Amino acid sequence: MNKRWTYDIDSNPPIGSVPEFVMLGSDELRKALPLHEHEHPGCYEFVLIEQGKASWVLEGQFYETLTGDLFHSRPGEKHRGGFNVIEPCKFWWLIIEAPHHDGWLCLPPSESLVIEEALLQLPRHFHLGLPAVEVFKKLKSALMKDSPSQSTAVRSALIEIILAFIGPRSGTNDIASDLIHAFHELIARMSKQPEWRPSVDELAAFAGVSSSHFYRTFQDFSGEPPMTFVERLRVKAACRQLMESEASITDISFQLGYQSSQHFATVFKRFVGTTPTQWRRSQNQLQR
Repeated sequence: MNKRWTYDIDSNPPIGSVPEFVMLGSDELRKALPLHEHEHPGCYEFVLIEQGKASWVLEGQFYETLTGDLFHSRPGEKHRGGFNVIEPCKFWWLIIEAPHHDGWLCLPPSESLVIEEALLQLPRHFHLGLPAVEVFKKLKSALMKDSPSQSTAVRSALIEIILAFIGPRSGTNDIASDLIHAFHELIARMSKQPEWRPSVDELAAFAGVSSSHFYRTFQDFSGEPPMTFVERLRVKAACRQLMESEASITDISFQLGYQSSQHFATVFKRFVGTTPTQWRRSQNQLQR
């Protein structure tokens, strides 16, 4: 069962003296959740992946985020989940009013201008690192604590989050750079050859490390065990074929190396939440 927590000013008490705050939420998805195109006029939305991976489409451009990655949309930008769903993963999101120069978060205009320019220069997605999860949790704690200093605590946590976004990158310093390079090469091959079914031993041999070390570091890097990651890429390839071709479900399943269309449908539903036939039908209806 999916687990969700949100604090939304439309359904929760507004935070006095912090009108810039709009919404904070966290999701732990065990199955895919529909997320169709939407926008946030006048607001930024930031999404931090705590575990797993998720894909996004923003203004027609496709993006993929892994564990520790931050993705954001700017005010008024239309965005949605990749293939109109959010894959099973764990993530946080924050919606906040865009910086302005009239007391935004009680900052002087010179400081809000610095933040405004830094956010405009922010990469669409990058590896922020998991320590940032603690800052999101600090904001959640401030929102849930009813006290005379709540507004101050919320404002302080928001400023800390924004500074974490625009500050120096933590990167993936705990994983050797040559191993990260090998991960990227393997992911590129997996994406180009979704029918490829390597074992962990094969992947580890390519990377030049032991199987146990590969398993642990790849999961730290991607947020998922290697075989789950490979299977998810295969299901994404299936989504593309279902959208872009008229091939039968059986043909697609065999092209991707599944032993039967029934097995393919079982795996597809585990990741996407519906059967291939249902998913194709829903996408066709959206495009009409």
